[in-house]
Amino acid sequence: MPRWLSENAEPLFLAFVLSLVVWLAGVNASDPIQEGLFPDPIAIDYSGPSSGFVATGTLPTEAAVSLRAPLSVWATLKAADLHITGNLEGLGAGTHTVTLQASVTVRSARIQAVDPASINVAVEEEASRAVPVRVILGGQAASRYRVGDPKASVEEATVTGPASVVQDVAEVVADVPLSGQDSTVLRTVDLVPRNAAGIQIRGVTVAPRQVSVEVPIALPGGFRSVAVIPLITGQVQPGYFVTNMTVSPPTVTVFSSNPSLMETLPGFVQTDPISLDGAQASIERRVTLSLPDGFSLVDEQTVLVQVTVAPIESSLTINRQLELVGLQNGLYARLSVESVSVILTGSLPVLEQLSPLDVRIVLDLLGLNPGVHQVAPEAIVLPGALRVQTIIPDLIEVTISRTPFGTPTPLP
Repeated sequence: MPRWLSENAEPLFLAFVLSLVVWLAGVNASDPIQEGLFPDPIAIDYSGPSSGFVATGTLPTEAAVSLRAPLSVWATLKAADLHITGNLEGLGAGTHTVTLQASVTVRSARIQAVDPASINVAVEEEASRAVPVRVILGGQAASRYRVGDPKASVEEATVTGPASVVQDVAEVVADVPLSGQDSTVLRTVDLVPRNAAGIQIRGVTVAPRQVSVEVPIALPGGFRSVAVIPLITGQVQPGYFVTNMTVSPPTVTVFSSNPSLMETLPGFVQTDPISLDGAQASIERRVTLSLPDGFSLVDEQTVLVQVTVAPIESSLTINRQLELVGLQNGLYARLSVESVSVILTGSLPVLEQLSPLDVRIVLDLLGLNPGVHQVAPEAIVLPGALRVQTIIPDLIEVTISRTPFGTPTPLP
């Protein structure tokens, strides 16, 4: 047997290679290998730089990957199967070229290329230093209000980043808008690093990132802001009620040349009387204010008072005979009931003045042929302010015939 194998080794090897080639050709024909660019960019995962150093500039966040894989693998390949890393560990100060490393978790797929294949990275020593916190107020407080000195919760903050960038930071700024404020402002705002020219510096971190700022805002002595209360007299017309009342402006500023008088003034002033006697509609009136002696208004001398008056809503149940409309000539109709109950809702004054002729209930028999039908009654209400809530019953049985219906004979 060994002699036979040695004499036939070459033919057997050739036969094995040939069969392997045929098998591989068959596999490739059914599931061909394809090479191409993965359709989605892949995120780059950076590690480093080492402690005490920091990368400057903007590093690319994504790269394109070309790979080779069977067609069946391409159909299921996901971005999560691909990984790209950029190792910045151990890099000292200076500019470096870093090769991006790509890998794929699917065994039958192979990475062919990464674009870009490498990146240039500038590394600097990391630095930190303390800089002052400055509060900048934007806009104006309300008229005549005085703004005190703002106070931040910290006086200094620490900026950290590349040494060349950190040295350009002159201060961190807390911007606080006032925008017509008439009371002390308490606000938490971000700290923004800026250079000596007031231009924002990017590429550094600030600790703390936010501060609390208090800005005192108050009227000077002799001035005071008080609420306005309208003085309402009388009653609206029966059947109506007041739904809302507004005053514009809701507060006014008063002045006294004797600041000690301010302690005697309550936190409000009243308008001159506004009568609602017999009112059936909303009232809008500009009125003056009733001020104690020694006080005067600073700005507008009148306020606008709006009183909304609306009718009281109620409901009413009435009975009405049914009226037939649309019955074809030569046909006769018999109803299961002759009258229905109707519940109407609306303003009480209109309901109280309702007359029998204002509400009709009709059955529309247009197009109905002989037989038994269920017809919904329809309400015709002349006062448009009223609404039909319910009709009972809501369906009427109607029997239509070509001959008249006989009058039932009373039982003896």
